[in-house]
Amino acid sequence: MAEVHRTCFRAELSVRIIRALAGFVDSPAGVLWSLGQGVGYSPTASWKRPLPNDGKLSADDAFISGFRDGSWIQMAAAETSAEAWPLSSDKAWLVVPLSHRGEVVGFVILDRAKHPVEPDWEAFDLLRAAGRQAASYLAEERSTRILRDTQLLTDYSKRFAFVVHDIKNLASQLDLIVSNARYHIDDPEFRRDMLHTVEDAVARMNNLLSQLRADGAPRRRRVLNPNAVIAAVVAELASGPVAVEVRNDAAVDAAAIDPDRFRSALTHLLQNAIDASPPQGRVTISSRRLGSRLLVDISDNGPGMDEAFVRDELFLPFRSTKSGGYGIGAFQTRELIRMAGGDLEVISEKGFGTTMRMVLPLAPEREPTAASVKI
Repeated sequence: MAEVHRTCFRAELSVRIIRALAGFVDSPAGVLWSLGQGVGYSPTASWKRPLPNDGKLSADDAFISGFRDGSWIQMAAAETSAEAWPLSSDKAWLVVPLSHRGEVVGFVILDRAKHPVEPDWEAFDLLRAAGRQAASYLAEERSTRILRDTQLLTDYSKRFAFVVHDIKNLASQLDLIVSNARYHIDDPEFRRDMLHTVEDAVARMNNLLSQLRADGAPRRRRVLNPNAVIAAVVAELASGPVAVEVRNDAAVDAAAIDPDRFRSALTHLLQNAIDASPPQGRVTISSRRLGSRLLVDISDNGPGMDEAFVRDELFLPFRSTKSGGYGIGAFQTRELIRMAGGDLEVISEKGFGTTMRMVLPLAPEREPTAASVKI
């Protein structure tokens, strides 16, 4: 709907420009041609005349040179034929350049007035001034559109990077299933677990891909039981050389964050803690309430990080210390938490391990907890 509104606004602005220029010389109709990026000039709006649908003119055409960098209005004599003057009908009369900062960003072809009109130098000066003013409006609208499109692409690239990172985690999970299947495929319980895991992975991948849709509605902040999600994530990563201990506050049962985002952030932080821990090491997850906030600490006894690394490099996108890493995980995790109105704190010291602390808003007491939310 917003895109339709912007398209209508552009069309309305172009038509107003044609009408304003036509009014100075009593022209009954006109067509506006605009300069497109890499495509030359083409008709983009018309007033009281059909819009040509097959016209195109290169930026270095002799006709464009006739504007003398935007300082000259071209005028067809009464005897000028349509064949002698390109891009025009036999009614074409004046062509007013739309010049902005020395560039002809477009021009307006006006039809001949129905009664004799002989523009004098004042009329030409007025048309030139009006053309420059109109060009500034068009240039501003074009710059706004470019900025908007750039922001949309930036937002999409950010979502795409997040999705790729989460799909990488799911691929690792499925790869582990395939490896274990070589040894346990004959076990009925393993097959049941494998089917459940694959179904869950497919559902999560479809949900991730849905986030890339341009028409995807923004997510509303939802309520979930954080301890249930913590238990599910720990169960997925429990089979390894590093023990994971859970110390959850049972009274904390309602956090205001999208379940998929919380799960993605938690999975990344827990996997990083496991990777940083030595063999036979231990990772601890604890949750507790502090005022209106939920604190979730993921602590490891790995090598830790110094203050400079945390400050300058940890959250730097596309910078990874892991072989095969994408360098988006820590940045993504912090962004997901901040989208929910929380933050990610780092408590670390070189040689003494690291605690990554998720600070999340608790759901208001009047909201029901979402124990039924699928995790």
